[in-house]
Amino acid sequence: ADGAVAEMLEETGEAEFRGSGIVMCSWDGDSAATERRILGVARTRFAHQGFSATTNRQIAHDAGITAAALYHYVPSKAALYAAVYNDTLDQVYTEFERAAAGPTRLIDQYLAVLTCAHDLQRSDPAISGFIVAVARETRRHPDLLELVQPQRGRHARFFRELVDAAVARGELAGDVDPAALADLLGALLIGLARMSAGADDLSRYADALDVLRRFLNGSLLQTS
Repeated sequence: ADGAVAEMLEETGEAEFRGSGIVMCSWDGDSAATERRILGVARTRFAHQGFSATTNRQIAHDAGITAAALYHYVPSKAALYAAVYNDTLDQVYTEFERAAAGPTRLIDQYLAVLTCAHDLQRSDPAISGFIVAVARETRRHPDLLELVQPQRGRHARFFRELVDAAVARGELAGDVDPAALADLLGALLIGLARMSAGADDLSRYADALDVLRRFLNGSLLQTS
């Protein structure tokens, strides 16, 4: 049976979806370590090659397991993509929440989040490459859209809650639209990620973040 699974993986890169396919299956410490390795190498493959060009055999090879063994952890390539997406967003926004918890003003919280995003990209460039490609991949493969739903609202919720907290503290002018501000903050973050991922040059993110800091603190423009 394992040989038949491996044959199917080689030919199609995917198997019939069984169950939710989103939760990775692991039972002990060694399996948990293998699961983390699978998620990491899959994210790199998906970020660099895209969903269609990536095969489960490649992922299994990168993870140091057989193609058949991969199916002990996840039932299909689509399910693995969803698992990577959910895991990546959970990692990223957990770190964002931690970064925003320190400062007490919205501007400082936002700059801390942008700095955190830069640090995450520096530690693993595949993070931003994978995330910015998700919209494109779900348009090309509509079946993926349903599988990634559990985390899809987290980006908007994070910035909405950040802005709502600032409103509760009385930081914003009365005529500011909180929803528009949350949209702006989220769009700027995604834009910086797309720029650095597309250019494959993280220094551009760092330079743009420095300019934004100066813009916000009033030191960017000369005073007359």
